[in-house]
Amino acid sequence: MANVWDAMKKHDAEQAEQAEQGGSAPNANTPGPEHGPTPGQKNEPIAAQIGMDGRYSELLVVHHDRGGAISEEYRSLRTNLLAQHKDERFCYLITSSNAGEGKTVTCLNLSLVMTERVDCRTVVIDCDLRKGKMAKLLGAQASPGVADLLHGSATLQECIQPTCCSNLFFVPAGKVKSSEVGELVGRPELDEIVNELRRRYDYVIFDTPPINVASDAGILGKTVGEALLVVRMNKTRRESVEKSIRLLHAANVKMSGIILTNRKYYIPNYLYRYS
Repeated sequence: MANVWDAMKKHDAEQAEQAEQGGSAPNANTPGPEHGPTPGQKNEPIAAQIGMDGRYSELLVVHHDRGGAISEEYRSLRTNLLAQHKDERFCYLITSSNAGEGKTVTCLNLSLVMTERVDCRTVVIDCDLRKGKMAKLLGAQASPGVADLLHGSATLQECIQPTCCSNLFFVPAGKVKSSEVGELVGRPELDEIVNELRRRYDYVIFDTPPINVASDAGILGKTVGEALLVVRMNKTRRESVEKSIRLLHAANVKMSGIILTNRKYYIPNYLYRYS
């Protein structure tokens, strides 16, 4: 893990030096202009350079504090998820019962901890077309994204953005009118997008609206197949969790686990820490 962290810091230093010289650092994942990417190719086109070190939200603790206790908890989650898949590849949607339970932050921190498997590639997709927040947390462009893909106004390669981690990619929610969301998420093109991402990447993670608030997670879950439910300790009611599980089962989505957020630990003479 130390080698990965050192490599990241070296990469950031090189990027900063290139910026001061008025140039841009070469990206090993960027194909030459005469060679377009092919399906399944390891090299990935980029929309723009984003997600430099200082632009990541402090909520992304795995990025800012890789040696911390919370990062270790995300590594434990990673171990448990990988143990469920023989080929050590997975595709999950992450949802919650209600808003404000930490599902988006959980998605991004899990994605970041997956980058420590340096030979594998991860993509995180903001499928909360109503209130997508991932771009802001990453300091990234908000579009083009999933909405633009479903509208047919952008291609997948135009929507995939790189991050400061060479093996982590991001697809934002894009721009859409709230009145159009219900129709967009029901389009068959969504299934095609999911299948293409699963083919290109080792780990695919979707952030979706709360299952008790919108049907998006259930619709997407038909193709994704597995879900993780984020539950905020001392806030989410048992009845809400039970309803969420029923809704996922009704949509034939496998409930692979529950992630408990906002857990508190009493540490004498210190502040509480949160996961």
